[in-house]
Amino acid sequence: MKRNLLALFFACVLAAPFAGAVQAAEGVYLLKDGKAYRADGGTEKLLEGVDVQRADTSAGPWSWIAVDPGQTPEMEGSKSGICFFRGGDARPAGFLPVAEEAASCRLFFSPSGDRLLVSRGYEYIQHLSLYLIDKEKGFVKKASFEVAGPPFWVDPQRFAFSAVDAKKGPRAEGKFDLWWSSAALYDSMKDKLTVLRQATATADYAVTGCDRKSGMLEVMESSVKDVKDWADEDKVDDKELRFPVPKAD
Repeated sequence: MKRNLLALFFACVLAAPFAGAVQAAEGVYLLKDGKAYRADGGTEKLLEGVDVQRADTSAGPWSWIAVDPGQTPEMEGSKSGICFFRGGDARPAGFLPVAEEAASCRLFFSPSGDRLLVSRGYEYIQHLSLYLIDKEKGFVKKASFEVAGPPFWVDPQRFAFSAVDAKKGPRAEGKFDLWWSSAALYDSMKDKLTVLRQATATADYAVTGCDRKSGMLEVMESSVKDVKDWADEDKVDDKELRFPVPKAD
């Protein structure tokens, strides 16, 4: 009996922020009709210019906003990061701290909705982090990579991306858009990285798309005849490749 009463108590506490008669706690972010609000002085203040992002998954929709006090004065006093919401009713679903540049984050949910990729950075090389979404622990970071361009989920547990070897530097002096780049595939279930097309002294490979229905991966091959040719963009030959995604082990 005590256990049932305790469960009922917590259910009421969790439901309170969504009840019409109860106001949201000060500083809390809310979504209503696809727009972002912040509880301020007993009212819900519309956040003009704050984009609400959304992703549909088999586990239901996810929505989120970037909380960036440095870029949005109305968010002053909040920690920098990503604020999440779930379901058609956009109920609060957690917060992922981001030390800086929260507005530069791009999010990619897995088709199953239980894995998340966060790409951060405006430069040619981005930092990509993989998170598993645990019901009790929240967003648990599992791996990170240096990449160029967006990742692509090929199935609920694997994603393809352009892995950059930043330690080798750009291909030619001043060519910060040309790095050693390989087409790679990561299995988040087995923590296994597979290089599909390895960069060489005269060739780079970048993942540009994935057709999950046909199981085909799209990769751009950039190559030169001699390593000195990387400095001259007219001598760089681009070729589109398309091949099946390897089967999961």
